[in-house]
Amino acid sequence: MDSEHIHRDGNQVELETDPAIAGAKQPDLEDPHLVLSLLESDQLVATKRRTHFGQRKLSFGVRALLWSLRVYVVVMMLLALISVLRAAHVIR
Repeated sequence: MDSEHIHRDGNQVELETDPAIAGAKQPDLEDPHLVLSLLESDQLVATKRRTHFGQRKLSFGVRALLWSLRVYVVVMMLLALISVLRAAHVIR
């Protein structure tokens, strides 16, 4: 791999061939873990802020399932509270 320099007029000029970097393997910049490891902390924070996706649009079936699970949890909490109160009342 040759070291190159680009002048302001757009022409590339070969500077030198460095044997230390000639055999070096280029990092795979398609690997997100490698790219994240190369970023500095402020670059990492800025990248994470740009990739916030927001809320997803859910289908009616998924929304109905989530609401039914919420109702189930509330009902079970009420039943558990009633059981605890009845058990505490028996102990007195």
